Amino acid sequence: MSRDYKRQILTRLLDWYEVSPAYIRGETPNHRRMMRLYDGGNGDFPAYNIEDHIARKDINQAVLELAQFGLVGYDWMQGEREHFIAKVWLNFDNLTEAYLYNDRQPKNLQIDAVVSQLLELSALFTEKWSSDWAHEQIATTTRKRSVGSALPSDESERADLFRAILALNGRTEVETLERVFSMHLFGDSKRFERVVRSRLIRILEKFLVQEEDATEESVLRLVGLTRVPEQFEFSGKLALALSCGVINFSLFPHGATITSEDVSVGDFICGNNINRVLSIENKANYIDYVRKNQTEDELVIYHGGQYSPAKRIFLQKLCAALPKDCAFCHWGDIDFGGFSMLGRLRREVFPGVRLWRMGVGELEQYRKYCTDFKKPYADRLRALLSVPELDDCTDCIQYMLKNVVRLEQEAMLT
Repeated sequence: MSRDYKRQILTRLLDWYEVSPAYIRGETPNHRRMMRLYDGGNGDFPAYNIEDHIARKDINQAVLELAQFGLVGYDWMQGEREHFIAKVWLNFDNLTEAYLYNDRQPKNLQIDAVVSQLLELSALFTEKWSSDWAHEQIATTTRKRSVGSALPSDESERADLFRAILALNGRTEVETLERVFSMHLFGDSKRFERVVRSRLIRILEKFLVQEEDATEESVLRLVGLTRVPEQFEFSGKLALALSCGVINFSLFPHGATITSEDVSVGDFICGNNINRVLSIENKANYIDYVRKNQTEDELVIYHGGQYSPAKRIFLQKLCAALPKDCAFCHWGDIDFGGFSMLGRLRREVFPGVRLWRMGVGELEQYRKYCTDFKKPYADRLRALLSVPELDDCTDCIQYMLKNVVRLEQEAMLT
């Protein structure tokens, strides 16, 4: 029992030391933080109960033995020498010995090891989001001398997070089921979901996602992870040639759905009379347009949020099948996400993608449905002015910044 009390006392004192300003600055504290053993029943060590003679005697003995080794100092309660200990404090001259006695690695060594791991990983990362995350963690961990909330405190869980992020760099697979990814990486189909998933989503939301209110599933799809094969929706004269034959989707008057797995093994055949492709960001607008406005010479696509690697393949294959002079238009929210999607489409899929209903005219027409935004959002929006693919959006973005307005597509359904 005495050994347990010694460990508990040292653990509490070392915990306090490791959150002290002096520790964070890399200095030896110039004053002692006292642990009150007895303070009228309001002490820092509840087990020290003057009514419990056995516990009090054992704790007294634990403190005396720790002091004999030079690990702590203590004071007896005034007038109660040899009976009640009032305060205990850590001896900063023997910190190394205190850690050794408690079978505990000094936090400084733990932090240095984590930083070293992050530095090694950052040199292997090929994706900007993971590299940016690693550099932020290195800076924060070094400055605060703590892993903080961004990294798991458990060493094995931290190693699994690092392993997953490294595995997502340079992947050749367009899409992988989460449980398959987990089994390949950890030999446990549920380990990813239990230990890594929620932290990875927070990392991606900060360093990769370019839209608000993205779902967890859409966030993970950006790095090719999904719980089920992704589905793509469209409406128009389009067919898919498979080894077993040709599937004609134009027979579905209100649109059709195809999975990423079918796209990967087939080739699109587009009707020769298709003059325009219209990509629509929001589901409600897509459904409304197909029902009320789609013409015979249009192919309409539900774009959704920022597209995944699998959806990029879908869009690229689709564009490769379009008639030579077919126009490609995009209709999205008039906000940061909508314009960043347009930039990606032009950069990665089809350079000639045109704007549709994403200008100053729409902002003025639907002014009462516009919403405002704060400075951090304005800073992100302003950064789009330097994106080469968005040169024709400058007037609209400057109008948004000047008037502090943005507009969601759904407002136009009014």
